[in-house]
Amino acid sequence: MDNNSKELLKRKGKREYKKQFYHKNHINFIGAIIGNLGIAAINIGIAFILQIILDVATRGELDKLKKVIIGTVIYLGIIVIVLTFKRFFYNRFIKKAIYQYKNYVFKQIMKKNINSFNKESSSNYLSAFSNDLTSIERNYLGSNMDIVYQLILLIGGLLSMAYLNWKMLLCVIVTSLLSVVLTVLFGGKLAAYEVKVSDHNASFVAMMKDLLSGFSVIKSFKAEKEISTIFEEANNSLESVKKARRDMSDYISLLSFSSGYLVNVSIFALGGYLAIKGEISIGVVVAVIQLVNYVVNPIQALGEDISGRKAAKALLNKIQLITELSESTVGTEVIEDFNNGIVLENVTFGYEESSNNLENINLKFEKGKSYAIVGGSGSGKSTLLNLLLGYHTNYTGKICFDDKELKELNADNLYDLVSVIQQNVFVFDNSIIDNITMFKKFNESTIERSIKQAGLDKLIIEKGQDYSCGENGVNLSGGEKQRISIARSLIRDAKILLMDEGTSALDNSTAQMVEEAILGIDKLTRIIITHKLNPKVLNMYDQIIVLNKGMIVEQGSYKELMDKEDYFYRLYNIANAV
Repeated sequence: MDNNSKELLKRKGKREYKKQFYHKNHINFIGAIIGNLGIAAINIGIAFILQIILDVATRGELDKLKKVIIGTVIYLGIIVIVLTFKRFFYNRFIKKAIYQYKNYVFKQIMKKNINSFNKESSSNYLSAFSNDLTSIERNYLGSNMDIVYQLILLIGGLLSMAYLNWKMLLCVIVTSLLSVVLTVLFGGKLAAYEVKVSDHNASFVAMMKDLLSGFSVIKSFKAEKEISTIFEEANNSLESVKKARRDMSDYISLLSFSSGYLVNVSIFALGGYLAIKGEISIGVVVAVIQLVNYVVNPIQALGEDISGRKAAKALLNKIQLITELSESTVGTEVIEDFNNGIVLENVTFGYEESSNNLENINLKFEKGKSYAIVGGSGSGKSTLLNLLLGYHTNYTGKICFDDKELKELNADNLYDLVSVIQQNVFVFDNSIIDNITMFKKFNESTIERSIKQAGLDKLIIEKGQDYSCGENGVNLSGGEKQRISIARSLIRDAKILLMDEGTSALDNSTAQMVEEAILGIDKLTRIIITHKLNPKVLNMYDQIIVLNKGMIVEQGSYKELMDKEDYFYRLYNIANAV
């Protein structure tokens, strides 16, 4: 893909992200704009009401003054109605805009493949959904609305001043140019500080997540003092950058205030001079002074809004950058039905280029058969399963599912075929049943069957299906979490089951019961990493594959391997030594 094509895709991506703010939200947006137009008109009308009141009072026309006061009360009622109208549509617009944008960003994250996601820091996403989106709501959406309002007010104020006295209008324009210049000069600097704050906040969130996850380790090794020092340094770094952003924002506000003060003083002086000369009435002077606020204040506000909008746009670009899909090839091939098996030919893989974790792997997993993968720590067992799951595609050689190369397979189709039971189980802060079904709908018989096969019967009887598991299963034991993971995988009725020491947290009798239940499922292809070398269970496998240092050193039935009295034989004796 050439650079022009990439740039076009990037621009299209930006439009797609921003479009989420306005998708099916145009009525609320237009309603908020109309409300802003009405409020601007009302504010400008106040200047003319003040002019009329002063001119009538100066001429001593008491009857007209009474009518003007009654009209002012009615005007107040109109103000309340217009403000209510604007607030109604504005709040609806903001709510729907942020709701849709967050949904879209989250869906983009969910489209990432596991490999690319695992290489990224989740703290970037946490920061985006907290700090960054708060800034975008305030400084992008809020500023967009405020810019429209301030422009309407500015134009209305200038036209009204031109109607009342062109000399005073000219004075306002000349003295207001300073604010415009300052906005152009300092807006970009504020945007740069906003991105710095976002980056530091993401790092701080990552550090906090890391420290809290390691709380027990910190306490066990009495490292509280050292960890507190690390926290203080990171905290100071974040707050220093936030202070620098506030300093820049305050500096811009100070310059805007100073330029506004210059405008006010100039208008007061010119208005007084023209009134003394008899060119305008006192009412006109007061009206113009009121209208100055609708010129000076919008210029000051526009400066801050434009600077804030630039900063928020930088955050929008950052969110797009961290959530956009990687350029890795996405497979399109689909397997309608798993008929033959999985074949690995001369597969070599390494997490780092300098060393291989798997070397020249040649295997054939036939449909409906059971395979145990055994070996010492670091032998490549989990790496082999991760390759079969498509987590890494930078291997050499071939991995074929029914003669279709894994790299060419559509990821969704692969996960329809394969179900996995991991050693490290993640449990959501929801009910037991939600964690088993993964929030999907299954019939009761399927749910009951998976619960029974996973050995969850007792837990369900004791605590019930709706029992809350807590954050990452804090309310459950390790064995209970692992049984939930097993039930979660079995309920899907996938054609292939991969299990990475999925019974490691279970006692021997329960582990044997669960493994026997899995091995007894008809038409299921099972590839299971196990460290519990139970002879009764091992005899149920069609083949045992023995790995050592990333290579296959033996394979065969339990009896064949034991009769050879080689590497597996030694592993078995070590594992079962008393």
